[in-house]
Amino acid sequence: MHLSLPEDTFLHPGEPLRPVRVPGSKSVTNRALLLAALAPGTSRLRGGLEAEDTRWMRQAMRGLGIPLEAQDGSWQIRGGGRPHSETPLWLGASGTTLRFLLPWLALAAEGPVRLEGEPRLFERPLGPLLDPLQALGARWSPDGSGAWLHPSPAPPRRLDLRVDARLSSQFLSGLALAAAALPETSQLTWTEVASPSYLSLTTQWLRRFGCAAELEPGAWRIPGGALGSRDLDLPGDWSGAAAFLAAAAVTGRNLRLGPLDPEDTQGDRAMVAILESAGARVHWVEPQVLEASGALQRGLDADLTDCPDLGPVLAALAALAPGPSELRGLHTLPLKECDRLDASAELVRWLGGQADILGDHTLRIVPGKPDPGRPPFDPRNDHRMAFAAALGGLRWGGELQDPHCVAKTFPGFWETWRGMLGC
Repeated sequence: MHLSLPEDTFLHPGEPLRPVRVPGSKSVTNRALLLAALAPGTSRLRGGLEAEDTRWMRQAMRGLGIPLEAQDGSWQIRGGGRPHSETPLWLGASGTTLRFLLPWLALAAEGPVRLEGEPRLFERPLGPLLDPLQALGARWSPDGSGAWLHPSPAPPRRLDLRVDARLSSQFLSGLALAAAALPETSQLTWTEVASPSYLSLTTQWLRRFGCAAELEPGAWRIPGGALGSRDLDLPGDWSGAAAFLAAAAVTGRNLRLGPLDPEDTQGDRAMVAILESAGARVHWVEPQVLEASGALQRGLDADLTDCPDLGPVLAALAALAPGPSELRGLHTLPLKECDRLDASAELVRWLGGQADILGDHTLRIVPGKPDPGRPPFDPRNDHRMAFAAALGGLRWGGELQDPHCVAKTFPGFWETWRGMLGC
């Protein structure tokens, strides 16, 4: 299936873009769901993301015997029990679900657990997470369609681990979440970590569930036995907001969007500073509502080490900027749902620009004008590549293959996108 990408032709000159309501955060939702399952008692979560990645997490929790009910737009979870499963758990393509569940199941499951998902899920790095779990006695037995996880026969009362987190901060986050459910205080250490802002996000949500975790450079102290049930509202998604904020910078039109938490530790809130550094204007007009206005005045110059998921959207934005751009800190992009570094360079070229990949971490972009007869763009079944293509389409139109891949984190993306443009 192909989708014709809408151009910015439906609103009158100077008319603002229609207001946008962003969905809940995938990163927060999956952390909060697991913490609610770990914490003794009944928790209620409101405003969580309804999308494929969070659906796989919820289905997995139910499959593990965790009572989870949807009630009046919220989820009610009764936590504190030991997970067990007699049937395979399907995890789709959700890396957060797999990497967050693995430590908990390795340390707490009552018996072997069968995990299955899309082929790409098990192609993505897991070794640095499995190594410490296997050292604690867990066994991982992969095959052509998934893997069996055999839990540790003698789970520890605390963790004292040095972790190789160069490929993903999710290895550390998964271990920290599981450690909070152990009876004693754990310590995790590392030398380098990818996307360190996500450790701050995990710390923030550990604390909201009663665990006074302490995060320092290269070390994490996680007290055990302190988790408690909570009644919480989950914040909007800065990752989901990125393409819409960029749309205001491309069109030069005003845009209001929310709800977003000004105090949120999501790394992708760096989008605001990146846009401002290129001459756009972004400011808070209500406690959880942002207004973006003004077109870019120059190219982008940004280090995305803390926010690599912004890479595809910023690459598309750079292809439409008034000058050349450089995006750095992209070394984890080849390990995402697709090779996003290569796919982002391909998107820039599809939009008529020049894209040069330097090493495995930097993308230099010079804008241009595309061939009007170019073929449809293939987002490689990656939601963020589809978001980025939508942004490029505002100026140059074009056809997109597989538009439904946005369902992974933002099922209503196209309806929201067209609504913003008044079409």
